[in-house]
Amino acid sequence: MITLEEGYEGVAKGFLISNYSVGENALRFRVIPKYSHDISFNLVKESFKGTKVYPFYRKSGGDYFITLVIHKGREFSLPAYAHILLIIATFVTVTLAGYIQWAKGNIIESIVFSIALMTILMGHELGHYIQARIRKVKATLPFFIPVPPNIFPFGTMGAVITMSEPLTDRSTILRVGIAGPIVGFLLSLPVVYYGLMHSTIVPTAVVYQKSEIIFVMPLAMQLISMHIFGNIAHGMSIEPNPLAMAGWIGLFVTALNLIPLGQLDGGHVIRALFPERYTIIYKGAFILLIALGLFIWPGWLFWAFIVYLLTRLKHPGPLNDISELNTKEKLLGVVYILLLVLSFIPVPFLMR
Repeated sequence: MITLEEGYEGVAKGFLISNYSVGENALRFRVIPKYSHDISFNLVKESFKGTKVYPFYRKSGGDYFITLVIHKGREFSLPAYAHILLIIATFVTVTLAGYIQWAKGNIIESIVFSIALMTILMGHELGHYIQARIRKVKATLPFFIPVPPNIFPFGTMGAVITMSEPLTDRSTILRVGIAGPIVGFLLSLPVVYYGLMHSTIVPTAVVYQKSEIIFVMPLAMQLISMHIFGNIAHGMSIEPNPLAMAGWIGLFVTALNLIPLGQLDGGHVIRALFPERYTIIYKGAFILLIALGLFIWPGWLFWAFIVYLLTRLKHPGPLNDISELNTKEKLLGVVYILLLVLSFIPVPFLMR
Protein backbone atom coordinates (compact mmCIF):
# COMPACT_ATOMS: atom_id res chain seq x y z
CA MET A 1 0.00 0.00 0.00
CA ILE A 2 1.20 3.54 -0.67
CA THR A 3 2.01 5.78 2.26
CA LEU A 4 -0.44 8.35 3.53
CA GLU A 5 1.93 11.11 2.47
CA GLU A 6 2.09 9.82 -1.11
CA GLY A 7 -1.66 9.44 -1.30
CA TYR A 8 -2.28 12.86 0.23
CA GLU A 9 0.11 14.52 -2.22
CA GLY A 10 -1.50 12.86 -5.25
CA VAL A 11 -5.09 13.64 -4.24
CA ALA A 12 -4.20 17.23 -3.33
CA LYS A 13 -3.30 17.95 -6.95
CA GLY A 14 -7.00 18.04 -7.84
CA PHE A 15 -8.85 18.39 -4.57
CA LEU A 16 -8.95 20.17 -1.25
CA ILE A 17 -8.80 17.50 1.46
CA SER A 18 -11.03 18.00 4.49
CA ASN A 19 -10.55 14.63 6.16
CA TYR A 20 -9.04 11.21 5.62
CA SER A 21 -9.07 7.68 6.99
CA VAL A 22 -6.65 4.80 6.66
CA GLY A 23 -8.01 1.33 5.98
CA GLU A 24 -6.29 -2.03 5.70
CA ASN A 25 -6.12 -1.91 1.90
CA ALA A 26 -7.18 1.62 1.04
CA LEU A 27 -6.83 5.32 1.82
CA ARG A 28 -10.05 7.36 1.85
CA PHE A 29 -10.12 11.14 1.54
CA ARG A 30 -13.13 13.43 1.90
CA VAL A 31 -12.54 16.04 -0.75
CA ILE A 32 -13.75 19.20 -2.45
CA PRO A 33 -12.84 19.55 -6.15
CA LYS A 34 -10.57 22.49 -6.97
CA TYR A 35 -11.80 22.60 -10.56
CA SER A 36 -14.50 20.71 -12.48
CA HIS A 37 -15.08 17.10 -11.50
CA ASP A 38 -13.40 15.90 -14.71
CA ILE A 39 -10.32 18.10 -14.41
CA SER A 40 -9.86 17.51 -10.68
CA PHE A 41 -10.20 13.74 -11.01
CA ASN A 42 -7.92 13.49 -14.07
CA LEU A 43 -5.18 15.37 -12.22
CA VAL A 44 -5.32 12.74 -9.48
CA LYS A 45 -5.50 9.86 -11.95
CA GLU A 46 -2.45 11.17 -13.81
CA SER A 47 -0.50 11.50 -10.57
CA PHE A 48 -0.80 7.73 -10.06
CA LYS A 49 -0.22 6.78 -13.70
CA GLY A 50 2.19 3.89 -14.08
CA THR A 51 1.46 2.58 -10.58
CA LYS A 52 -1.06 0.00 -9.46
CA VAL A 53 -2.93 2.61 -7.42
CA TYR A 54 -6.40 3.50 -8.71
CA PRO A 55 -8.48 6.40 -7.38
CA PHE A 56 -12.23 5.79 -7.03
CA TYR A 57 -14.30 8.98 -6.98
CA ARG A 58 -17.70 8.67 -5.28
CA LYS A 59 -20.40 10.74 -3.58
CA SER A 60 -21.95 9.74 -0.28
CA GLY A 61 -24.32 11.71 1.93
CA GLY A 62 -23.65 14.95 0.05
CA ASP A 63 -19.85 14.65 0.39
CA TYR A 64 -17.28 13.63 -2.20
CA PHE A 65 -14.67 10.97 -1.52
CA ILE A 66 -11.52 9.72 -3.25
CA THR A 67 -10.54 6.19 -2.25
CA LEU A 68 -7.10 4.95 -3.28
CA VAL A 69 -7.00 1.20 -3.89
CA ILE A 70 -4.18 -1.09 -4.98
CA HIS A 71 -5.28 -2.99 -8.09
CA LYS A 72 -4.28 -6.62 -7.57
CA GLY A 73 -5.46 -7.99 -10.89
CA ARG A 74 -3.02 -9.43 -13.39
CA GLU A 75 -2.84 -8.31 -16.97
CA PHE A 76 -4.02 -11.01 -19.36
CA SER A 77 -2.65 -11.25 -22.86
CA LEU A 78 -2.08 -13.83 -25.56
CA PRO A 79 0.94 -13.98 -27.87
CA ALA A 80 0.30 -13.19 -31.52
CA TYR A 81 0.63 -16.82 -32.59
CA ALA A 82 -2.11 -17.82 -30.11
CA HIS A 83 -4.52 -15.33 -31.68
CA ILE A 84 -3.71 -16.74 -35.11
CA LEU A 85 -4.15 -20.34 -33.96
CA LEU A 86 -7.50 -19.51 -32.37
CA ILE A 87 -8.67 -17.81 -35.58
CA ILE A 88 -7.66 -20.85 -37.62
CA ALA A 89 -9.26 -23.29 -35.17
CA THR A 90 -12.48 -21.24 -35.07
CA PHE A 91 -12.57 -21.00 -38.86
CA VAL A 92 -12.41 -24.79 -38.98
CA THR A 93 -15.11 -25.36 -36.35
CA VAL A 94 -17.45 -22.70 -37.80
CA THR A 95 -16.97 -24.07 -41.31
CA LEU A 96 -17.78 -27.55 -40.01
CA ALA A 97 -20.87 -26.15 -38.30
CA GLY A 98 -21.91 -24.60 -41.60
CA TYR A 99 -21.24 -27.83 -43.46
CA ILE A 100 -23.28 -29.90 -41.01
CA GLN A 101 -26.03 -27.53 -39.90
CA TRP A 102 -26.55 -24.70 -42.35
CA ALA A 103 -25.07 -25.43 -45.80
CA LYS A 104 -25.98 -29.11 -45.71
CA GLY A 105 -22.81 -30.55 -47.24
CA ASN A 106 -21.87 -27.64 -49.52
CA ILE A 107 -18.25 -26.79 -48.66
CA ILE A 108 -18.17 -23.47 -50.57
CA GLU A 109 -21.30 -22.19 -48.84
CA SER A 110 -19.90 -23.46 -45.54
CA ILE A 111 -16.72 -21.40 -46.00
CA VAL A 112 -18.73 -18.31 -46.95
CA PHE A 113 -20.93 -18.85 -43.90
CA SER A 114 -17.83 -19.08 -41.70
CA ILE A 115 -16.23 -15.92 -43.11
CA ALA A 116 -19.47 -13.94 -42.73
CA LEU A 117 -20.14 -15.05 -39.16
CA MET A 118 -16.55 -14.58 -38.00
CA THR A 119 -16.48 -11.11 -39.57
CA ILE A 120 -19.59 -10.11 -37.60
CA LEU A 121 -18.20 -11.51 -34.33
CA MET A 122 -14.77 -9.98 -34.88
CA GLY A 123 -16.34 -6.64 -35.79
CA HIS A 124 -18.34 -6.67 -32.56
CA GLU A 125 -15.23 -7.15 -30.43
CA LEU A 126 -13.14 -4.71 -32.49
CA GLY A 127 -15.81 -2.11 -31.77
CA HIS A 128 -15.11 -2.58 -28.05
CA TYR A 129 -11.35 -2.74 -28.58
CA ILE A 130 -11.04 0.39 -30.73
CA GLN A 131 -13.26 2.43 -28.42
CA ALA A 132 -11.25 1.19 -25.41
CA ARG A 133 -8.00 2.27 -27.06
CA ILE A 134 -9.48 5.65 -27.99
CA ARG A 135 -10.35 6.10 -24.31
CA LYS A 136 -6.83 4.95 -23.32
CA VAL A 137 -7.97 1.76 -21.60
CA LYS A 138 -5.67 -1.26 -21.74
CA ALA A 139 -7.40 -4.02 -23.70
CA THR A 140 -6.35 -7.21 -25.44
CA LEU A 141 -6.97 -7.84 -29.10
CA PRO A 142 -10.07 -9.98 -29.71
CA PHE A 143 -9.60 -13.72 -29.55
CA PHE A 144 -12.03 -16.37 -30.76
CA ILE A 145 -13.36 -19.31 -28.78
CA PRO A 146 -13.72 -22.39 -31.03
CA VAL A 147 -16.23 -25.07 -30.06
CA PRO A 148 -16.88 -28.39 -31.85
CA PRO A 149 -20.16 -28.11 -33.82
CA ASN A 150 -21.52 -31.28 -32.19
CA ILE A 151 -21.39 -29.36 -28.87
CA PHE A 152 -22.55 -25.95 -30.09
CA PRO A 153 -24.23 -25.55 -33.50
CA PHE A 154 -22.51 -22.25 -34.38
CA GLY A 155 -19.02 -23.75 -34.03
CA THR A 156 -17.88 -20.94 -31.72
CA MET A 157 -18.77 -19.23 -28.48
CA GLY A 158 -17.84 -15.93 -30.12
CA ALA A 159 -14.89 -13.62 -29.66
CA VAL A 160 -13.89 -11.70 -26.55
CA ILE A 161 -11.50 -9.03 -25.35
CA THR A 162 -10.31 -8.45 -21.81
CA MET A 163 -9.51 -5.15 -20.10
CA SER A 164 -6.90 -5.19 -17.36
CA GLU A 165 -7.88 -1.98 -15.58
CA PRO A 166 -11.05 -0.25 -14.37
CA LEU A 167 -12.80 2.01 -16.88
CA THR A 168 -12.25 5.69 -16.23
CA ASP A 169 -15.76 7.16 -16.11
CA ARG A 170 -19.39 6.59 -17.06
CA SER A 171 -18.75 8.00 -20.53
CA THR A 172 -16.07 5.37 -21.13
CA ILE A 173 -18.30 2.56 -19.84
CA LEU A 174 -21.12 3.69 -22.14
CA ARG A 175 -19.01 4.17 -25.27
CA VAL A 176 -17.02 0.95 -24.87
CA GLY A 177 -20.16 -1.02 -24.00
CA ILE A 178 -22.36 0.17 -26.88
CA ALA A 179 -19.67 0.17 -29.59
CA GLY A 180 -19.58 -3.62 -29.99
CA PRO A 181 -23.34 -4.15 -30.47
CA ILE A 182 -23.55 -1.22 -32.91
CA VAL A 183 -20.78 -2.62 -35.12
CA GLY A 184 -22.05 -6.21 -34.86
CA PHE A 185 -25.61 -5.13 -35.70
CA LEU A 186 -24.54 -3.04 -38.69
CA LEU A 187 -22.37 -5.86 -40.05
CA SER A 188 -25.24 -8.34 -39.64
CA LEU A 189 -27.69 -6.33 -41.76
CA PRO A 190 -26.00 -6.67 -45.19
CA VAL A 191 -25.33 -10.36 -44.47
CA VAL A 192 -29.01 -10.86 -43.67
CA TYR A 193 -30.07 -8.90 -46.75
CA TYR A 194 -27.82 -10.82 -49.14
CA GLY A 195 -28.74 -14.10 -47.49
CA LEU A 196 -32.47 -13.49 -47.78
CA MET A 197 -32.07 -12.32 -51.38
CA HIS A 198 -30.71 -15.79 -52.14
CA SER A 199 -33.22 -17.67 -49.98
CA THR A 200 -36.35 -19.30 -51.34
CA ILE A 201 -40.01 -19.41 -50.39
CA VAL A 202 -41.26 -22.96 -49.93
CA PRO A 203 -44.23 -24.64 -48.23
CA THR A 204 -43.81 -24.66 -44.47
CA ALA A 205 -44.14 -28.44 -44.51
CA VAL A 206 -40.97 -28.65 -46.63
CA VAL A 207 -39.04 -26.58 -44.07
CA TYR A 208 -40.18 -28.90 -41.28
CA GLN A 209 -39.22 -31.96 -43.33
CA LYS A 210 -35.66 -30.68 -43.75
CA SER A 211 -35.10 -29.50 -40.20
CA GLU A 212 -36.47 -30.12 -36.73
CA ILE A 213 -35.66 -26.52 -35.76
CA ILE A 214 -37.40 -23.45 -37.16
CA PHE A 215 -35.59 -20.19 -36.45
CA VAL A 216 -37.71 -17.15 -35.63
CA MET A 217 -36.64 -13.89 -37.24
CA PRO A 218 -36.00 -10.81 -35.07
CA LEU A 219 -37.74 -7.58 -36.05
CA ALA A 220 -34.77 -6.28 -38.07
CA MET A 221 -34.75 -9.47 -40.14
CA GLN A 222 -38.54 -9.39 -40.55
CA LEU A 223 -38.36 -5.85 -41.94
CA ILE A 224 -35.71 -6.90 -44.47
CA SER A 225 -37.79 -9.95 -45.38
CA MET A 226 -40.86 -7.80 -46.00
CA HIS A 227 -38.79 -5.52 -48.23
CA ILE A 228 -37.57 -8.47 -50.31
CA PHE A 229 -40.57 -10.83 -50.33
CA GLY A 230 -43.50 -8.69 -49.26
CA ASN A 231 -46.20 -10.53 -47.34
CA ILE A 232 -45.51 -14.25 -47.48
CA ALA A 233 -48.60 -16.35 -48.18
CA HIS A 234 -50.10 -18.48 -45.42
CA GLY A 235 -48.58 -21.95 -45.36
CA MET A 236 -45.33 -20.73 -46.92
CA SER A 237 -42.00 -20.06 -45.20
CA ILE A 238 -38.49 -18.90 -46.00
CA GLU A 239 -35.91 -21.60 -46.54
CA PRO A 240 -32.85 -19.58 -45.47
CA ASN A 241 -29.60 -19.38 -47.35
CA PRO A 242 -26.57 -20.09 -45.08
CA LEU A 243 -25.65 -16.40 -45.19
CA ALA A 244 -29.11 -15.51 -43.90
CA MET A 245 -28.40 -17.82 -40.96
CA ALA A 246 -25.00 -16.20 -40.38
CA GLY A 247 -26.78 -12.83 -40.19
CA TRP A 248 -29.42 -14.32 -37.89
CA ILE A 249 -26.70 -15.56 -35.54
CA GLY A 250 -25.08 -12.11 -35.63
CA LEU A 251 -28.35 -10.48 -34.58
CA PHE A 252 -28.93 -13.14 -31.91
CA VAL A 253 -25.47 -12.58 -30.42
CA THR A 254 -26.13 -8.83 -30.46
CA ALA A 255 -29.39 -9.39 -28.56
CA LEU A 256 -27.72 -11.63 -25.97
CA ASN A 257 -25.08 -9.01 -25.28
CA LEU A 258 -27.63 -6.20 -25.04
CA ILE A 259 -29.55 -7.80 -22.15
CA PRO A 260 -29.14 -5.31 -19.26
CA LEU A 261 -27.35 -7.57 -16.80
CA GLY A 262 -24.03 -7.38 -14.99
CA GLN A 263 -21.08 -6.86 -17.29
CA LEU A 264 -22.82 -7.74 -20.52
CA ASP A 265 -22.75 -4.89 -23.01
CA GLY A 266 -26.28 -3.95 -22.00
CA GLY A 267 -25.21 -4.02 -18.36
CA HIS A 268 -22.44 -1.51 -19.15
CA VAL A 269 -24.90 0.80 -20.88
CA ILE A 270 -27.41 0.69 -18.03
CA ARG A 271 -24.65 1.18 -15.42
CA ALA A 272 -23.52 4.32 -17.25
CA LEU A 273 -27.00 5.75 -17.81
CA PHE A 274 -28.48 4.97 -14.39
CA PRO A 275 -25.67 4.97 -11.78
CA GLU A 276 -28.12 5.08 -8.88
CA ARG A 277 -30.79 2.68 -10.20
CA TYR A 278 -28.87 0.14 -12.23
CA THR A 279 -29.21 -2.61 -9.60
CA ILE A 280 -33.00 -2.33 -9.76
CA ILE A 281 -32.89 -2.63 -13.56
CA TYR A 282 -30.51 -5.62 -13.34
CA LYS A 283 -32.82 -7.42 -10.92
CA GLY A 284 -35.89 -6.63 -13.04
CA ALA A 285 -34.18 -7.90 -16.19
CA PHE A 286 -33.05 -11.05 -14.37
CA ILE A 287 -36.57 -11.78 -13.13
CA LEU A 288 -37.95 -11.17 -16.62
CA LEU A 289 -35.35 -13.51 -18.10
CA ILE A 290 -36.32 -16.22 -15.60
CA ALA A 291 -40.00 -15.71 -16.47
CA LEU A 292 -39.23 -15.98 -20.20
CA GLY A 293 -37.30 -19.17 -19.46
CA LEU A 294 -40.13 -20.70 -17.46
CA PHE A 295 -43.00 -19.77 -19.76
CA ILE A 296 -41.61 -18.92 -23.22
CA TRP A 297 -38.22 -20.50 -24.08
CA PRO A 298 -36.18 -22.63 -21.63
CA GLY A 299 -32.88 -21.43 -23.13
CA TRP A 300 -33.23 -18.16 -21.22
CA LEU A 301 -32.87 -20.08 -17.95
CA PHE A 302 -29.46 -21.30 -19.06
CA TRP A 303 -28.39 -17.80 -20.11
CA ALA A 304 -29.66 -16.29 -16.83
CA PHE A 305 -27.68 -18.92 -14.90
CA ILE A 306 -24.47 -18.20 -16.85
CA VAL A 307 -24.76 -14.43 -16.44
CA TYR A 308 -25.49 -14.74 -12.72
CA LEU A 309 -22.59 -17.16 -12.27
CA LEU A 310 -20.16 -14.79 -13.98
CA THR A 311 -21.32 -11.45 -12.61
CA ARG A 312 -23.64 -12.00 -9.61
CA LEU A 313 -25.64 -9.15 -11.22
CA LYS A 314 -22.99 -6.67 -10.08
CA HIS A 315 -20.90 -4.06 -11.86
CA PRO A 316 -17.64 -2.58 -10.52
CA GLY A 317 -18.44 0.85 -11.93
CA PRO A 318 -15.90 3.39 -13.20
CA LEU A 319 -13.10 5.11 -11.33
CA ASN A 320 -14.91 8.44 -11.66
CA ASP A 321 -18.58 7.90 -10.92
CA ILE A 322 -19.35 11.60 -10.48
CA SER A 323 -18.91 13.22 -13.90
CA GLU A 324 -22.14 13.34 -15.90
CA LEU A 325 -22.81 12.11 -19.42
CA ASN A 326 -23.31 14.73 -22.11
CA THR A 327 -26.50 15.00 -24.18
CA LYS A 328 -25.12 13.02 -27.14
CA GLU A 329 -24.08 10.20 -24.83
CA LYS A 330 -27.49 10.10 -23.20
CA LEU A 331 -29.00 9.77 -26.69
CA LEU A 332 -26.98 6.57 -27.08
CA GLY A 333 -29.51 5.16 -24.63
CA VAL A 334 -32.12 5.55 -27.39
CA VAL A 335 -29.79 3.71 -29.78
CA TYR A 336 -29.45 0.95 -27.18
CA ILE A 337 -33.22 0.50 -26.88
CA LEU A 338 -33.61 0.53 -30.68
CA LEU A 339 -30.94 -2.15 -31.12
CA LEU A 340 -32.52 -4.30 -28.41
CA VAL A 341 -35.99 -4.04 -29.95
CA LEU A 342 -34.70 -4.85 -33.45
CA SER A 343 -32.56 -7.82 -32.46
CA PHE A 344 -34.13 -9.46 -29.39
CA ILE A 345 -36.27 -12.58 -29.98
CA PRO A 346 -38.36 -13.91 -27.06
CA VAL A 347 -38.50 -17.32 -28.78
CA PRO A 348 -35.37 -17.67 -30.94
CA PHE A 349 -36.45 -20.97 -32.47
CA LEU A 350 -39.24 -23.52 -32.46
CA MET A 351 -38.91 -27.29 -32.19
CA ARG A 352 -41.34 -29.43 -34.13
